[in-house]
Order: sequence, then C-alpha cells, then structure tokens
Amino acid sequence: MSKPLIMTHADVLAAIDLVVDEVGTESQRIRDAGSVALKANILKPAKKAIAYAERMAEFVRKIRALGDEWKALQSELDAAAPEVKEIVSPKPSQKPRKTGFKRVVTQVKPKTNFVVDFADGAHIADKQAGRVFALAIEHIGPSKVAALSLLQGEEPLVTNNLSLLKKYPKANVAIKGGWYVRTHSGTLAKTKLLKSIAKSLKIRLSIKLV
Repeated sequence: MSKPLIMTHADVLAAIDLVVDEVGTESQRIRDAGSVALKANILKPAKKAIAYAERMAEFVRKIRALGDEWKALQSELDAAAPEVKEIVSPKPSQKPRKTGFKRVVTQVKPKTNFVVDFADGAHIADKQAGRVFALAIEHIGPSKVAALSLLQGEEPLVTNNLSLLKKYPKANVAIKGGWYVRTHSGTLAKTKLLKSIAKSLKIRLSIKLV
C-alpha cells in the first residue's frame, strides 16, 4: 500500500472537532434515553446506559485535551526558526512511496447540506446547513428544544443567553425570540440531532441530504 500524505495541522484539528461533536452528540442522546428509562422505572438498564454515556463524555474530554496539545505543537512550530520549519514542513515535491500495488479510488462528493420537511407542510431550506438546522429548531420551538437541556461541546445547543456560547462564537445562528442555536457540527451530526429532537418531542419530520 502507498504511504498516505501527511495531513496538515488544520486537518487534524478538523478531525478532532468532528469526533468531539459526533461522540458528544451520541453521549447526550444515550444520557437522555437513560433519563427517560429512569422515569419509566427501568432502573438497572437505565443506570448502566447513563454510566456508559458518562464514559463517552470522558472520552470526549480526553480527545479535546489532545486537541489542545496539538494546538500547542502548532504554536511551537509557528514560533520555530525558519530552518526548523524547512525541515518539518512537507515539500511540494514529496510523493507517496511507490509500491507494486495499484488502487483505484472513486471520489464521491459528500453531501454538505440538507432540507427538512415537517408534517404540517413547512419546508426548511437554505444555502447553509447551519441555517437549515437553526431554522428547523425555530419552527419546532426553541423553548421546547432548550427544555431538553441538550449540550454540544459542553455548551447549550439552544439558549437565549449568548454569553453561554463562548467556544465557537461565530458558529451560532440567531433565530426569532432572542434565541441562539449552536451550529458547530457536521451535516450528518445536525441531521441526527434533529431526528433525536423530533423523536423526543413527538414531532414528525423528514430530512433529505442535498
């Protein structure tokens, strides 16, 4: 097999952010399901599910710490002497090591947006996936979603207190009523979260990737 090209520091940080968002969202979903089971008096399985979600949350914290360590490495490189950067940085002429094997790779353009259709006839679409996500929550009712106490990256998914959203200040969309929706996640993560919200609030909707 050919040796993969070295990823840039930005690529690594993007991958870390994706893992944090995806696993964090799943952890919250399991925690919410465990809480529902507790209320239904399904005690032993619910407690085990919640404990599992907590371990996932701890994993997210460790990954986030690794992200901080990676940023420190980048800062160290940024401050290094030019001759050090010359050695560390990959050269444009560098190519993967040749082997006797050939691979045919078919590149499929990822879906980067989606549309939402509600049972009441509402159709939510926009050029940006973040706004589709936020407008869908606006249609559902931000106060209802906020009542679910969902977190994304340890910050509220929906809030009317902008000061609580500090980690990614540019990844928040303002919607009607003075509410803000945190949109720092991938398209698939957004769709999964919307489906989970709809299920919790017993709202019928369909989502299509575009």
